[in-house]
Amino acid sequence: MENSEKDVKYNSNCYFSKGFTFPKVIYSFKPYKFVKCLPVTSRSNNNGQQIPIPRSGHRIACDNVNLYSYGGFNPKVSPGDRRTENDEDWDNYKPLFREVWKLNLASRIWTKLSCAHIPDVLASNAVTLAGNVLMVFGGTGVPFGAHCSNDLYLCDLSKQNNLSFTFVKASGDVPSPRYGQAIVFHNKYLYTVGGTTGYEYSLDIHCLDLQSKVWEQIYVCNTGCEEPPGRYRHELAFDGNRIFVLGGGTAEVAYGFEVIPSFNLMIRGWESIKTVPDSEHKYPLARRCHSCVQFSDIDDKLYAYIIGGYNKYMVFKDVWRLDLTTFQWNKLCDSYPYPIYFHTSAITPNGKVYTFGGNANFNPSDSVSCRTADVYAMWVTIPKLKEICWEALLFYSNNLHMYSDSFLFNSGIPSEFIQRINNSR
Repeated sequence: MENSEKDVKYNSNCYFSKGFTFPKVIYSFKPYKFVKCLPVTSRSNNNGQQIPIPRSGHRIACDNVNLYSYGGFNPKVSPGDRRTENDEDWDNYKPLFREVWKLNLASRIWTKLSCAHIPDVLASNAVTLAGNVLMVFGGTGVPFGAHCSNDLYLCDLSKQNNLSFTFVKASGDVPSPRYGQAIVFHNKYLYTVGGTTGYEYSLDIHCLDLQSKVWEQIYVCNTGCEEPPGRYRHELAFDGNRIFVLGGGTAEVAYGFEVIPSFNLMIRGWESIKTVPDSEHKYPLARRCHSCVQFSDIDDKLYAYIIGGYNKYMVFKDVWRLDLTTFQWNKLCDSYPYPIYFHTSAITPNGKVYTFGGNANFNPSDSVSCRTADVYAMWVTIPKLKEICWEALLFYSNNLHMYSDSFLFNSGIPSEFIQRINNSR
């Protein structure tokens, strides 16, 4: 039987009195402010898990509807943890997570996806989302560096009832197996930059034509004085012509942001970009294992954002924005809720950043960190009014996924937003 209007129950942000609903807390749109996304755990997944186990070294990607998480690492899961019961993949691959999770951004429901042929390298991969296709490149198993990958796998996420990773068989100048590399996907080309074997660090650049399935060696560093040093766990930004390398490092060194290496695809050579400091805070401190997203704002200006990171001595929680036209740094007023590294971030096409998991230092006075499964979100733009209205509706009523499409439509919710909820059912 279809739910009636009087059956609708509101979340703790509202109270009901004499037939009227009144908000306890008034929604307000706050850009550049991290908000915790509390998961809805009203149903269990395949083996009883309701949310992912805390992890680091994983990667996420997202669209306007879902966030997808691939892989990860946690050596601190106890042998008797009930969340790993009857999990054959955990038994075979622990302390790595051979799994793909989906978080519906409207309902905040996590779902562990049933997916065939998941690769067995599950930490420090490079991951991106191209349309409906999840692309996973490189990475490592454990011990780190003992089994690295130079393989590309694709998973068409539109085939929700028949998900499977497909190995891309390619020829040409294939890059060597590494982990901690970073990738850019543009038009039909996949660029991979840097990474490590666990012993050697590189900033070589290779390009895969996804139509011809042929790799091309774009640039091999020879440690010349004009070349940036090799590194891993760096991040990339891209303006359509230049690949900007942001941070990263080795086991001993982290690289800074005052001068940024830039690879010009037109001339196939490295350039050094001198950035402009924030008027008060100057530059981000050198770091690796941070996260980064980029977004083109309503004024068509392209920005990169870096969050957190680590430099061997210090874990960061600061957030910085780099204007990729003027190369001006700005430190945002708000920071991540706690110092974090080996986390991962992604941004929706509408301009909302999501950050998931990582090694968290909840007590900055203590050097001990622990892995987390927290999800935080932050707007980095002023979206369309309909998006703000949708977010306000979800703020006041977090159970819309429980109601039929016709009931929601008759309640005045546009079809495009009903489809977002549908994806969690």
